[in-house]
Amino acid sequence: MKLGDLVRIMPEAEGSEDYKILWDDPPRFTNIYTKNHTGRFRYTDIGVVLEQRYVSDVNLPLHVQTTWIKLLCSGGCGWIKRCDLEAV
Repeated sequence: MKLGDLVRIMPEAEGSEDYKILWDDPPRFTNIYTKNHTGRFRYTDIGVVLEQRYVSDVNLPLHVQTTWIKLLCSGGCGWIKRCDLEAV
């Protein structure tokens, strides 16, 4: 993905929430739940890629060491894991 690409959330299994949380910054800590939520990216939304960043730190759990995408959508502006997105 590159700057300006349009993306949406890849569908998950039934019964899950209809959105993903947008974070204020890619995590650089061991507990991602200490960061602030800046909005929600719903499955019906289309977002625009603003930036991407790879987070790599041997002290972090593997689920946090990944590429994070900053995007703008109707639910706000914030960061979400690249693995949760697909190009439109």
